[in-house]
This record gives sequence, C-alpha cells and structure tokens, in this order.
Amino acid sequence: MARFALIQNLYTENLGLMSLSAFLQRAGHEARIFIDVQGTNAFADVASYNPQIIGFSCTTGMHHWAIDFAHRYKTRHPEIVSLFGGPHPTFYPKMIEHPDVDYLCVGEGEEAADDLGRALDGDGDPCKIDNIWAKCDEEIIENPIRPLVTDLDSLPWPDRTYYDRYPLTKRETSKNFISGRGCAYKCNFCANHTLMKLYHGKGKWVRFRSAENVIEEIKHVKNNYPVRFIGFSDDILIVNRKWLYPFLELYRKEIGLPFLSTVRANLVDEQLVVALKEAGCISTVFGVESGVEAIRNGVLAKRVKDEDIYEAARLFHKHKLHFGTYNMLGLPGESLDDAFETVKMNAKIRPDFPWCSVLQPYPGTEIRALVEEEIGHTLPVDEIGGSYFTGSVIRNKEIQQMENLQKFFHLAVRYPFLQPIIRQLIKLPPNPLFQLVFNGCYALQLMKRSRINFFTLLQYALASKQLFTKRRSSTEPAAVSEKPSAAA
Repeated sequence: MARFALIQNLYTENLGLMSLSAFLQRAGHEARIFIDVQGTNAFADVASYNPQIIGFSCTTGMHHWAIDFAHRYKTRHPEIVSLFGGPHPTFYPKMIEHPDVDYLCVGEGEEAADDLGRALDGDGDPCKIDNIWAKCDEEIIENPIRPLVTDLDSLPWPDRTYYDRYPLTKRETSKNFISGRGCAYKCNFCANHTLMKLYHGKGKWVRFRSAENVIEEIKHVKNNYPVRFIGFSDDILIVNRKWLYPFLELYRKEIGLPFLSTVRANLVDEQLVVALKEAGCISTVFGVESGVEAIRNGVLAKRVKDEDIYEAARLFHKHKLHFGTYNMLGLPGESLDDAFETVKMNAKIRPDFPWCSVLQPYPGTEIRALVEEEIGHTLPVDEIGGSYFTGSVIRNKEIQQMENLQKFFHLAVRYPFLQPIIRQLIKLPPNPLFQLVFNGCYALQLMKRSRINFFTLLQYALASKQLFTKRRSSTEPAAVSEKPSAAA
C-alpha cells in the first residue's frame, strides 16, 4: 500500500485532510498530516517520513504555497508524486499543467486517493481513475467524475491524531465537526451551484450523517481531548428540520457542551431559536452579505429578504443567543452608499460578531462572470489572493473607499456615531493604521467568539503569519463555500 504525506499551512484542524487521512488508513495505506508554518520543520519531517505521495488540499490563493512546497520537495526528491485536491483544483483543473503537479483530484477525494495509491503501488492504472486528472506520457488525461458517497455513516471519523504532535493544536479546546455534505442553495458567490452541475446524475447532492453517528464521534473526541466547546462546520446546520430536532435533543442529553453553528436568516423561527438555545448553542452566524436587498438577491442570488434578517436578529436578541453576520463589500454594481447600507443594516440588528470581507470572485462561481463583465476582461486565476480581507480585483472610483471601509466595518457597526468620521477617513489612501484597526477588531471578535485568550491568539498569529488573512471562518472544513467535500 502507499504512504501519503498530507500537508497544510494553517495551524488548525483541517476536516478535509483529517477525513482523507482516516479513509486512507482504513483502506490499508499509511497517511500522516503535516503542518507547514513558522516554527515547524515540515520539509524535514516529511522527508523523514519518506512518503510516496505528497498531497495538498488547496483553496484559491493557497495553491501558490502548495505548488512552492511541492516544487522544493520534488527538486530534492524527484521520485515523489504530488497530488492536489480541494476547491482550487476542482474549479481550476488547468492547474494540472503546472510541471510540479502530477495528479489532480476533482471533487470528493477519499475513493479517488485510495485508488491512486493502489495504482501507484502496482494495483491498477494511475491514468484511469475517476475524479483524477493525470499526466501520462506527456498527455493530460481527464477522467470522469465518480458517483457521490451516499452513505456518510460508512466513512470513518476524521483522523485527529497527528495534530497531537503540535503544541498549539494539542492544547486546542474547541473541536469541529461536520454532519453532512452539500448545500441546497445556489448563492452565486459560492461554488455550490458548480458542484451541483459537476455531480449532476451522480447521486443526491445534500446528504446527512445519522444523528447517532455524529453524537458518537463527538463522544469519542470528548473522551480523548480537552474539549470545552464544539463547532459545527456545515454550510447550514439547520437546513433539515427533520434531522435537526432529534439531533439537538440527543446533543443536549448526551454531550451538553456549548456549541457554535451556522444558520440562514430565512430559515430562522422561534421554535428553531429555542431548540438551539436549549441544546447548548452559544453563538450562531448567518449571511447578510449586502444591506441592499436588490443586490443581495439580484446580484448575489441569496434569496433572503430584509424582513428575514430583521426577524432572525429579533429572535436571537429575544432569546439572548449571540449571533454574527457575514458581509461583503466591493460587489458588482455596488456604490459606496450601497456599502454604507450594509453597515447601517448591521448597526440596526446589532450582531455580536459583524464580519466583513471584500468580494473575491473565485473560480467556479457565477459572480466571477459578473465581475469580469464589469472590469471588461477575463480574470487571470492568480490575480485573486489568498485572503478576502485584502483588496478587490474590481477597480472603480469608489473601490478604494470600500476597501478602507472594510477595515472600519466593525467600528462603524458597533459605534454608529462614528460613521460620519469614517466616511471622511476612508477617503485617505490605504495605510498601516487602517490595517491595524482591522487587525485589532478582528482579534477581539475572534477571541470573544472562539473563547481563546490573547496569548494563544498571538501564538497562532506568530506561527502562521495568517491570522488576519484567513478565510471566512477558522472552523471551515474542506466542504464549505467554494470547497468540495473532503477532496484530497
């Protein structure tokens, strides 16, 4: 059987890699996860492990780091095989053309990686594996997509063992879980609709583990790790009420730890809020995205009305359940006044955690076509950076002010009397002071929501140098937003 080194560059558990590692080990392969950040020596650790395959799960922007690592490693170990999976390869499979990419996994990766390992070990043809794009005799082979994994209970629980080798992750008291795969909605800033098309006719897209299976996994982790609270990394935890209510009752009786969850404003009602609160939910988050309904539903295809947002916020306040919001600036057709409407809506509903990003039109999203139409040219894939907290690829007369407003978003929401002052400040060129304001607000929210202290947060920041360039949530697995479930 094959030996896999699965490599990541964030100091946090990666549910996609953990799921892949567990599946490969159950199939008889060897698999180990390595973290490549400041203070670790992943290059030497991987070399000491002596794998046959180095694997990466890449989001757009992160793929630069992954290719660089593969290049450096393959320069010293030319016999090694590289495998790239995750959102970026799935939605931009032309990545296979890079000389340091040997194999590329499109979509779900457990069975494909298992088959590739067996083939490279002599049992099968590595050029003929569903979900795998391969280079064979200087030709790129594009293999078809295999059916979805329908029985999620049949999959092993994610492998968390190798994180014990790193002090920060070993001491981590929050653990993340995922109860299902797939999202039923088609917001066009998310690549879910592209995945639906990719897997059309290949099985039911939205799938759930049984409540009992999820509870047993949480029990196992709770008995083996110093867990203080739980995070659910599902796209939308509450989407299936028939599954949700029995699960929450089981959770309340058998787990009892405080937990964080995701919701969708138009699905929130009083019965739901009460059930979440009684089960131990301490914080939840939903997408506002834009304070202008015509933009939210016309440009972003969110299908959430203003009244849905106001009612959800009212219920969360009524039942004293903390909540956060996701917001974006720099949208196609958005004006600065529109951006301030997003600020004003958030100020009115008073979220505990108002997060805001600058739109990044990722490969595989329909909004990318709208952005390209607005800017008048096709976007090179490498034009998009690894963070949605930085700048926009859209350039117009107001975009710099919107980029600056993103840095002051938290202050403008929490202290509305500052909005006139902020309107004047954002006319200045971007500068380190604006970034410092954002960093401070981001850190305070992260500490409060994730219940970590300043010194632990500082350790993460110094180790990864990416505290303020993370994607939407520190609890995101490989199956959220633009990410295909458990891709290699």
